[in-house]
Amino acid sequence: MLCSQLSTIRSLVNDEQFRSIIKYFESLLPSSKITASNFALQNGIEFALSQKILQELVKSELLMYTFGIRCPECGLLLSSTESIASIEKEQYCYNCGEEIEISPDDIEVIYTFKNYPFAHGQQSDFPLAIDKSAALQYDSLSQLLKSGLLDINTAFFAPTEEEYHNLQIAYKNIFNAHPTTKAKGDTLESLTINLFNLCKHFRANGIRLNVNQIDCYVRNTLYIPGISQAGCVDSFVIECKNEKSTPKAGYMNKLHSILHNTGKNFGVIVSKCSAPRTFVSLANQIYLRDDIIIISIDKNDLEEIVFKKSNLLECISRKIDAVKLNATKDLIALGLYNA
Repeated sequence: MLCSQLSTIRSLVNDEQFRSIIKYFESLLPSSKITASNFALQNGIEFALSQKILQELVKSELLMYTFGIRCPECGLLLSSTESIASIEKEQYCYNCGEEIEISPDDIEVIYTFKNYPFAHGQQSDFPLAIDKSAALQYDSLSQLLKSGLLDINTAFFAPTEEEYHNLQIAYKNIFNAHPTTKAKGDTLESLTINLFNLCKHFRANGIRLNVNQIDCYVRNTLYIPGISQAGCVDSFVIECKNEKSTPKAGYMNKLHSILHNTGKNFGVIVSKCSAPRTFVSLANQIYLRDDIIIISIDKNDLEEIVFKKSNLLECISRKIDAVKLNATKDLIALGLYNA
């Protein structure tokens, strides 16, 4: 029997492959677990095509993701979840008896049925002989991310309508009159902290050090692409610039000093004004000299994120690329990123 969800992959395969895939799915039980490598093996197709087919079946809601977290030392399955955003970088392995840190290589991607399409007893016989070596090689999140089929930015940054509404109120408030300079500065800091806390793997807040005040300190609870382009394994620093004028080089120097003194290699300047035209070239010089990346999220970026609902993580990724490349043109205009 051909369910409607399977018809969505018809254009991706030839007739023989399609018949094999139908027979394969008819052999599965509601509790069956599927990996891209095993699916490719059973149906005699390339791994990349297997990933693409399974992703299409997730979109059609026949399948859904389950993420299994394995210990990088002993391979023990520590836990599993249907939400990638709930995965924490720090895990405890009872087999090893110690805290461990995981990476996307340690996260197994499994596909399970979201809507099982076959009636009881409809399953057909299908030889599910599995190559032992292939069975030992579980599919990692790294492999799925490399394929470009999983939109990791949307998985981690997807504010609700109410949260967008609150951000819009907070954004407008930074341009209102306030009784003191501190109260005025607090508005941008508050917006920034709230914005970054909406990323499901970020924990953000202001923090005071012995020598200075950090406007916003962000802890990254999972090492994933995007922020990791800047080599940011665990945390980064944000400096808020709330004055009416364009941020000058002094702000970049201040943030560079904080990053250098705290051993961090990624920082963000958030400003209520447009960033200076020389920002990218100056940031590129710092990157080449000290391997420290500083990006700017200015008024224009905030408006795109808060009002037009552009993705914050996509913005960060684009800004990091611009600094590394010393780009002279906007990467959106070049078609390398979505508007």
